[in-house]
Amino acid sequence: MSPPRHNLPLSAGEFIRFVGRERDIVDLSRLLGTARMITLTGTGGIGKTRLALHLAERVLRRFPDGVRFIDLSEASTREQALRTVATGLHAVTGDARTLMDGIITALRTQHLLLLLDTCEHAVGPVAELCQAVLRDCPRVRILVTSRQPLHMPEENIWRVPPLSLPARPTPTDPYAPVPAPIPRRDAQRYESVRLFLTRAHAARSGFEMTRENSGYVAEICRMLDGMPLAIELAAARVRVLSVQQILRRLDDRFQLLTSDGTGNLPARQRTLRAVLEWSHGMLTDAERLLLHRLSVFSTWYLEAAEDVCSGAGVDAADILPLHFSLLDKSLVVMDSEINGTAHYRLTETVRVYAAERLGADGDERWERYLRFCVARLEEEAKEGACPQTWEERLGRLRMHDHHRDNHARVVAWALSRGRVDEALRICVALRPYWLVRDLSAEGSRLLEQVLACEPDEQSPPLRARALALHAELRLGTDSAPRVDTLAACALEAARACREPVAAASALATMAALSLRSGALEEGGRQAERALEWVGRAADPMTEGTTRDVLSQLARRRGATEEAVAHLEESAGLARELGDRWGEARCLHGLGSIAAEAGDHDRARALLSEALEVFGELPSAPYAAQCAADLGRLHLAARDALAAREPLGRCLRVSFTSGRRIAVAHALEALAELALAEEEPTRAAALAGVAADLRTALDRPSAETVRLRSAVERRVGAGRATEAWNAWRSLPLEQVRDRALAFPRPPESRASGPGSLTPREREIATLAGQGLSNREIAELLTISQATAARHIANIFRKLSISSRTQLTGWAAPQESG
Repeated sequence: MSPPRHNLPLSAGEFIRFVGRERDIVDLSRLLGTARMITLTGTGGIGKTRLALHLAERVLRRFPDGVRFIDLSEASTREQALRTVATGLHAVTGDARTLMDGIITALRTQHLLLLLDTCEHAVGPVAELCQAVLRDCPRVRILVTSRQPLHMPEENIWRVPPLSLPARPTPTDPYAPVPAPIPRRDAQRYESVRLFLTRAHAARSGFEMTRENSGYVAEICRMLDGMPLAIELAAARVRVLSVQQILRRLDDRFQLLTSDGTGNLPARQRTLRAVLEWSHGMLTDAERLLLHRLSVFSTWYLEAAEDVCSGAGVDAADILPLHFSLLDKSLVVMDSEINGTAHYRLTETVRVYAAERLGADGDERWERYLRFCVARLEEEAKEGACPQTWEERLGRLRMHDHHRDNHARVVAWALSRGRVDEALRICVALRPYWLVRDLSAEGSRLLEQVLACEPDEQSPPLRARALALHAELRLGTDSAPRVDTLAACALEAARACREPVAAASALATMAALSLRSGALEEGGRQAERALEWVGRAADPMTEGTTRDVLSQLARRRGATEEAVAHLEESAGLARELGDRWGEARCLHGLGSIAAEAGDHDRARALLSEALEVFGELPSAPYAAQCAADLGRLHLAARDALAAREPLGRCLRVSFTSGRRIAVAHALEALAELALAEEEPTRAAALAGVAADLRTALDRPSAETVRLRSAVERRVGAGRATEAWNAWRSLPLEQVRDRALAFPRPPESRASGPGSLTPREREIATLAGQGLSNREIAELLTISQATAARHIANIFRKLSISSRTQLTGWAAPQESG
């Protein structure tokens, strides 16, 4: 009898149970057509063996002599590896010297695929064998699975990625206890979710994903980093636990994630801990030490690792080669490149395991990391108060974005060890970042924890600055009396130790509150005193905030020229510093003043330029407010179609920010647009949801009442009530999608490419080539405001909403 075509250990139901990896199998099949050797690498439990088996089954027909699968998981020496392969090939076996010859003899005339599985404990011997096979057996192709590459000349390394994951959405309440649900129709898009649901249904036949549990399923998959084995082990627990309980117990994932005892898995994969122990056992002493110490980071770059993790068995000069080795062994993974600097991370499961192993060395590593963070953040805050390029400022923001979790974790450790002053220093240094990024809720929650920890032991100047920052952060979210109490407390503390930055910030916050309450004279006095303190502190951020308040106070008094003077002075200071964010805030204010004065062209140009800067960050509240003002400007000019893009953007930005009151404002603006477009029932549906949001936040507004009255006048009370309730029961995600699905615009006015002026066509071409407003202005010798005005007109005439839609537009028009 002829030997079987293959010996792949796939059961009849295995093909049905295999979930995902469709793209990988297609690409690997194509690669195997040209490459003689492929090594699938990846961390334990990522699914290397299963992917290799299904790939081998897919390409089986290409190999007349079939596929031979050989498990090398028990081989660690050269003789063990060669004898295992020889036995699997039914080759002649003898002593160690003849094993290699026997394998080559058995394969020399064969046209087959050799699948060598789990080779990480015998990398050297397997590499030697593969080199000999590739040299002497021309029709054999090799597929290897290993937690690290073999590093051979003909090896094609394929790093097996995690299963695809749903992105973590920004919920409308950033601290909601329930994870945001994922639409049921989207579940099949994500391999990790599909795998969880398949295995969960097998464990409990009645299990289904619902709107109520979908967010928990998605969060489980995220916390397990898309690792198939971990997801399968978690899904098996639905036999006795709900998905909510599984998620809560993932903090103790090594206890929870064990096999069901059926014996379907090899011993090294029957628990999540066993998977990590298998990999950990392959490491050298230096690799182990570094891996353990890296657990203090959520993400890191090489210089941080050299500073924090070196010493006591790990030389700083060895950090880089050790990274190469841990990357090879699939324990460290590449994260992102930020400002030209490569970052690394551990998957959460590896990080938890490594942290357990850190042991007595932990306090020293955290201490070093705390010192590193304090020094780095304070130096960056100092640089931010001096002239810098805008690109440098954006780069610093991107870096802070990437290290947000690191900052929170190091502050938590500092508090756990009574290092409160260092925690305060980190928070105070993060002030510009929190304010520019509108991280008020996140920053204030962290500050509350720090300020409550041993308050009598805190450095008075640091505590004063932290109190003032806390009041500043709560300005947009807390009630006026609460913020006033916080600011007054900060001012008292600042005066006691004569801390000028804290005093100026507290007074600026109090002036902003006076603006709300209508106490304009008191607000003016507070703002002027804030400027006096700023003069002693050289704090450009507080000076900009104070002048903004002074401008608003002047506008309320009708002193427009004074308001403009404050904004122009602040804008000049921002330009000197290279701070386009501060400049854009001033442009926004100047645009609003121009709109009130009826100078719509100037207002449109100023608001468009400000919005372009906010879009670079993005700076959620300012981008939303500026977009709303620009949209209302178009409505005032009776150009409802042009208002769609900025008002739609206002809703998208507000929704992403997680601020429900901002979402309500955006929905009201879109309701106003719907009325202008003669869509009164749509206006009522939008305003109805806005009213519900306001009620939940206890923030009533006359705007919703006015909108309902306007709808009732057009369609009657009955239809208005019906429309008012139409969208109120929908999830906010669906409301957002419906709000952004604008009705077909009327064709009553000139639009399309033919309606563009020659200058507009020229600018559209340049914008389509990727030039910014500033670059267009310099090239055509016009102002940025003029360029922005032309871009706004082009968007309106072409019925588009972004510059990317202009890419490639000019060439087809010209050729036609």
